[in-house]
Amino acid sequence: MKKWFLIPASALLMAFTSSTQSTGGCEGYYMIEKGVTLEYKDYNAKDKLQGSQLTTITALSEVSGILSATVHSISKDDKDKVTTEGDFNFTCKDGEITIDMKSMMDQEMMEGFEDMEVSIDQSNLVYPATFTEGQSLPDGTLTMKMSSSGMVIMTIVMEVVDRKVEKFESVTTPAGTFDCVKLSQTTKMDMGMMKTTVKSIDWFSKSIGSVRNESYDKDGALQSYRILTQIIR
Repeated sequence: MKKWFLIPASALLMAFTSSTQSTGGCEGYYMIEKGVTLEYKDYNAKDKLQGSQLTTITALSEVSGILSATVHSISKDDKDKVTTEGDFNFTCKDGEITIDMKSMMDQEMMEGFEDMEVSIDQSNLVYPATFTEGQSLPDGTLTMKMSSSGMVIMTIVMEVVDRKVEKFESVTTPAGTFDCVKLSQTTKMDMGMMKTTVKSIDWFSKSIGSVRNESYDKDGALQSYRILTQIIR
């Protein structure tokens, strides 16, 4: 199954610190070891394998109290063939994570705009240092305009809204049993002729990150889910 954005925001929250580097106050619901690979499997609503993803923090740097991480992500189909591969960046300061909304876009689609003029207006996705039940989280928005010879060819608007901390609960996956915070959100994509709304639920575990993600259509029917299957050290 090919999603209209490359990876959910939850899959970007993988690692910020290593035992040899200052944490910068960024301990929390994320993997804390540089170089550790998290393996995920994707399934449809009928539990049929659709593909997999490997994510690894490959670089960390700290400037003026801000930690920057580079994540290398490899996505594969159900035949274990690589479909997409790329690097994504996000930052952390005082435990608060900021994700560049562009990182959620389908990279193959973005490559199709290389010869165009691209203007971007965005408010990035923020995850606080701590969560409380019932807490509302700020929206993330992205507006991209692709132009050629001064004429706008396409406008893409992506919004991540209705973000809420649902509760704390235990979740079991093939990688183990984890104490998690459960977050819900709605992601909207408007590409003019094509409009999509995906409701999702994510479970984050301390020192690991995302261990489960579920996606639903606008009517609340389960479409797919992703689970953490292995932690490779």
